[in-house]
Amino acid sequence: SGLRALGMGDVIDGAEVGRALALHGADVLNVWRPGELEHDVTYITANVGVRSATISPYESAGAGLLRSLLRDADVFYANRRPGYLDKIGFSAEEAAAVRPGIIHATASLNGQQGPWADRVGFDQSAGSLVGMMHLEGDGVRPALPPILVVNDYIVSWLMAAGIVEALARRARDGGSYRVHVSLTRAALWILGLGVFDKTYATEVAGRGEEHEYLDPETFTADTPLGRYQGVTDQVHMSATPGRYRTVLVPRGSSRPEWL
Repeated sequence: SGLRALGMGDVIDGAEVGRALALHGADVLNVWRPGELEHDVTYITANVGVRSATISPYESAGAGLLRSLLRDADVFYANRRPGYLDKIGFSAEEAAAVRPGIIHATASLNGQQGPWADRVGFDQSAGSLVGMMHLEGDGVRPALPPILVVNDYIVSWLMAAGIVEALARRARDGGSYRVHVSLTRAALWILGLGVFDKTYATEVAGRGEEHEYLDPETFTADTPLGRYQGVTDQVHMSATPGRYRTVLVPRGSSRPEWL
């Protein structure tokens, strides 16, 4: 409660950070550039709970507005291509200079160091790099998994968990913090947990009611974009149950200001 999160998140792994923070009480404002594209289905699933504004970071008025929003924020999160935040003056160091105490959280394909740090990619790029798509295929032709993505949601949850830990440290010790998650490293971690044996699953296990998938818990709400049905967080906090102040708004429709 009372925390403000300014985002430049898109698609899933960035936008879902805002959704996670909003569920637990933060005022979340995600910023889009004029003319920026986003898939409609991705937007309405990943931006639940998030207010949405349009600001150009390349114009002096827009850049000044972004800095004023950052000055009053607790968290900044983004999943933009390598070098973009440096270009518009929103690196971790620059953000901390504008707002001492900021939690600066980002995601990238291959991390911030190493020979592939400047490569651009997304969920399926990481899955291909570490061999996930090969495992999903038949050994010759790679394939996408049934849910299409392999780690976007996990990366966003790891970012959100890192933000919460950083906020706790800031409350105790003060300071500004940087959180960064690599999609490729997360994909490697997932493989490190073990590979599911498809033959065993189809021939031995998974038979009978006790092995059936449970239907997800859902909620519905009337929004400016129509009646929305989505899944809940699936994890119940007994002392601090989550709820959304805002459910869904049209992209770019919110005023660029804090509640």
